[in-house]
Amino acid sequence: MRSTANEPPLPRTTGVQPAGSASPAGTDGSAGTDGSAGLNRAELRGRATGAGLLAFFAFGWTVCGASGLHTTLGEVLLAIAALASVTVVGLAVRTARQAANAPAGGDSARGKAIGRRFGLIAAAEWIGIFAAVRALDATGHPHLIAAVIALGVGLHFFPLARLFNVRIYYATGIALCLIALATVLLAPLTGSDLLWTLLPGLGCALALYATCAYVLRGSLS
Repeated sequence: MRSTANEPPLPRTTGVQPAGSASPAGTDGSAGTDGSAGLNRAELRGRATGAGLLAFFAFGWTVCGASGLHTTLGEVLLAIAALASVTVVGLAVRTARQAANAPAGGDSARGKAIGRRFGLIAAAEWIGIFAAVRALDATGHPHLIAAVIALGVGLHFFPLARLFNVRIYYATGIALCLIALATVLLAPLTGSDLLWTLLPGLGCALALYATCAYVLRGSLS
């Protein structure tokens, strides 16, 4: 996941990167924080793009969680998730527009190197998840797929948190890993097949929406 030994050390930057996996934010080589104040143009645009992608994946997780709820409750959850995603996209657009007034700043060469590192992390995540899903399906354990995907997505947030210096990603990664663990422990104990998708689906959706709200909190004011 971190095949970057031959590249020079890079300063930590900030932005949204989720995932399922969001696009790199602030990959211009500038230092930053989790807050929106003091961010440069590239960081703000990256944050906006990443939040929009996070909202997309959060809705996808909601679909997964509600897939076994053949009731009005499932439809209500999907409607709420759709509204939340649209709201996030609206805030992301607002953040992107604010970027026009932000300083340019940044080091393009270092930004490209950070982008390459992000590409390696994202590729490792998707390849790992694909291989795990195929293996689980081939060995007759498809019920574990949602939990394993949640684990893979959660793990990929840790190198991203370090790469972009976004502390909230550590919390997001921990949350998704705990959700995966809780699913594997609780679903067999309860004997509920529904829990295999309900818990990781809704749990991951909430974690990603919370991450969106945190990184876009400057646009809420």
